[in-house]
Amino acid sequence: MRVTKTHDLETILAFCIEKDKKFERLDKDGIYELTFYAVEIRYPEEYIELSIDEARALYETAKEVKEFVVERLREKGLRW
Repeated sequence: MRVTKTHDLETILAFCIEKDKKFERLDKDGIYELTFYAVEIRYPEEYIELSIDEARALYETAKEVKEFVVERLREKGLRW
């Protein structure tokens, strides 16, 4: 199976859901919002300023996704 390189978390989530329906439990809107910061921050044309609350919400989403993925890997017998 060939995987396309991308930073688009919406595309990555769709691929994961296709392979494992448990990924449907993740906060899609939160993940889609993270895409902006996964891509735009790498190539900043403008200064992006976040409030503490916005940064915390994004951090919590990223943390939840990481914990979910690590859990799924362990359930599949893979070590993280």
